[in-house]
Amino acid sequence: MEQRIIIAGSGGQGILFLGKLISRAAMLEQKEVTWFPSYGAEMRGGTANCTVIIADSMIGSPVIRNPDTLLIMNEASYKRFQARLLSGGLLICDASLVTLENHRNDIRTIRIPASGIAASLHATKSANMVMMGAFVAATRCLSIDTVLDAVNETIPSRKKDLLEINKTLIMEGYTFAERQKSNYR
Repeated sequence: MEQRIIIAGSGGQGILFLGKLISRAAMLEQKEVTWFPSYGAEMRGGTANCTVIIADSMIGSPVIRNPDTLLIMNEASYKRFQARLLSGGLLICDASLVTLENHRNDIRTIRIPASGIAASLHATKSANMVMMGAFVAATRCLSIDTVLDAVNETIPSRKKDLLEINKTLIMEGYTFAERQKSNYR
């Protein structure tokens, strides 16, 4: 098993944190993992993306040309990365922010209103956690219980007050994606 993932959006959306969380959960499950961040000089508001590879055996390079899965949190990132997604790959996008202009028919898609779900729970800056839950439900490459454990270890101590809402948002994304499984294109 090897799952190659690109996570992309704007600085301030928690793109790099989402990659770290996926990586930490994979480590807890004794899998091989790489995490490779990239962001513009502006950080908050600029572009941000990272690659994560999860595998059962040694990983040769953290560089991903054609990912199996894209987690996209803004329109600019969709336009930049969607052509690189493997045919038959999985696109998970924040439907609150991404319109899917010129959408491909050869990929599976989950449109989750991550920003809307986060806002409805008064956690507008945590749409990345909704995306995390959708990723787990859609790929099954990690256990939801392991991901919830990884949240405990990954959230910095200065933000521990966000622990429970982040877990709630992960479960919201997981439940949404589970209900949508029959609708994946």
